[in-house]
Amino acid sequence: MYIMDYRGVLAFFLLRLSVFVFKTLFHFMKPTFKKNGKTITVSLKPNHISALRTQKEYLREQQLLFALEKASTALTAEVDIEKILEDMAIIVAKALGAKWVNFWGLTPDKTATHIVASYGMKKSYVEHSRNNPIQLGKAWIGRAIQTGRAWGSSDVLTDPNLMPDLGPAWEEQIRKQSYRALLCVPTHSKKGTVGGMCVYYPDPHEFNDFEMRLVTVAANQAATSMVNAQTVQDLAAERNKTVAIINSLSDGILMYDLEDRITALNLKAQELLGISAKSALGKTTSELNMQTNPLFENLQTISKLLIQEFESQEFTLAQPQRTILVITHLPVRNSKNQKIGSMQVLHDITKEKETEELKANFVSIASHQLRTPLSRMKWALSVLRDLEYGPLAKEQDKLLEETSLTLNNLILLVNDLLDTSKMEQGKFEYNFKPLSLEKLFRNLERLIQPLLQEKSKTIVLFEGITDNPPTFLADLKKLEMAIFNIVENAIKYTPVGTVHISAQTKDNSVFIEIKDRGIGIPKDQQKHIFTKFFRAHNAVLLQTEGSGLGLWIANEIIKKHQGKILVESKQGKGTTLTVVLPIAHENAAPPPETPKPKKNSPPRRSLKRKT
Repeated sequence: MYIMDYRGVLAFFLLRLSVFVFKTLFHFMKPTFKKNGKTITVSLKPNHISALRTQKEYLREQQLLFALEKASTALTAEVDIEKILEDMAIIVAKALGAKWVNFWGLTPDKTATHIVASYGMKKSYVEHSRNNPIQLGKAWIGRAIQTGRAWGSSDVLTDPNLMPDLGPAWEEQIRKQSYRALLCVPTHSKKGTVGGMCVYYPDPHEFNDFEMRLVTVAANQAATSMVNAQTVQDLAAERNKTVAIINSLSDGILMYDLEDRITALNLKAQELLGISAKSALGKTTSELNMQTNPLFENLQTISKLLIQEFESQEFTLAQPQRTILVITHLPVRNSKNQKIGSMQVLHDITKEKETEELKANFVSIASHQLRTPLSRMKWALSVLRDLEYGPLAKEQDKLLEETSLTLNNLILLVNDLLDTSKMEQGKFEYNFKPLSLEKLFRNLERLIQPLLQEKSKTIVLFEGITDNPPTFLADLKKLEMAIFNIVENAIKYTPVGTVHISAQTKDNSVFIEIKDRGIGIPKDQQKHIFTKFFRAHNAVLLQTEGSGLGLWIANEIIKKHQGKILVESKQGKGTTLTVVLPIAHENAAPPPETPKPKKNSPPRRSLKRKT
């Protein structure tokens, strides 16, 4: 009993119907164009192809198209170029019924071609092509690549043009390989012609138009896939290079996307935080499981630090070991300058901090050890100066004065070193209380007077003191020290002239201005004046005494008062340093009672050397 396969009958019926429809449409809708005013008809049907195809031809072409579709799907996901070519060679060979398929690539100088991937070919044939590349324009593959067209032969043994181009060595390889028919097409991509593809048959074979088109499409699909795969490989190589660079950095790198998911965690960051990249990548810090690793808390805390872009903050890790970090927050942008995430750079400054602490301890100990003998020397000199052991000769008195001056400078240096050490160790304590500007200026007058004994041609002029001077929170002794250091510098570097000290209030702040007409500060060095031990080159040339610590100490004290120091200077014209301090709140405790100046007293007071 026979059972008819209805699917085959239906397919055959649909095939005949489609052929009938095609013929009908072709008859009534032939493409036309005008030539010399006459309309003529052009037939698109090749002469060697019958208008009515057999079911066998139709099904075979369908199989070829399905094979090409399969190849296209497979190659889309593939990134290994050699695998792409091998897979395409197998698919094309099976689809066309060919026994061998080769892909040809260009030599580095792009003047010849050789086999880069093959299906079914003998190794000796492939090796021969690599050792003896075919010049472009010769043989069928060379012509296909050079002209950009398909070239083939139904029987290479009877082809008069093939063998002379190749020579005896190639003729021998062809006979060993035993192919008779071949079709070669160029492989094109967006980058141009990148090679070619050839299919081979063991027997003579007539290639029809459909086969040639299919081979051409398959070759170009392979070329496009190769270019795409190369792009993917290049991107992967670039990514691996970037990852290698990031992992070799001595700083930790944390990267987040716009949804705060962790996208990168280099080796140094993993070491500092005590966590692995595998356990954190792709997660937000809130999704990290503390039970699996308590050190995730480090990452959570760091990610929540309120740091503005391009700013840094110091942070200390307790675990896995005590580590002091400087964390810098940076935006991550794409080529269009669109923000796509953020990055935190973790710079380990633990060793630097330890070194600074050792230096500070040494300076502190050394300074303390120096204070006692210096104090004794100062006492001894004062005894001699008071003539308790008899009068001194003129030369002795001069020598005693010079020694006293040098000793005082040395004591000031030791005091500066001690103050610096305390500040660096956080032991420089402050006691903030409401302070009136009038009291501050009165104390400064007293402190500055001894300086003027040495500078007979310098005058200090106080200005801007009113009957109702502003009040602000300050540590009187520390603020006196800061402003005294600034005034001392102004006097020191103003050989002749007046140093003006004035004050005014603006925008809930008090501005204390110290202006001199001294040597000034070179423009390129002004940004360094608050650096420890820095002295401008023109100040060094003046051969004045100085440690380079005075302005650094002043700046640190003013910063503790939530203030700042503004700098304005011109070399050879003088310098103006303005101390800006916030005024105390209305509810602040009132300042101590101080006697007010008489209403008719002038608002300016000057200090000169006492005679």
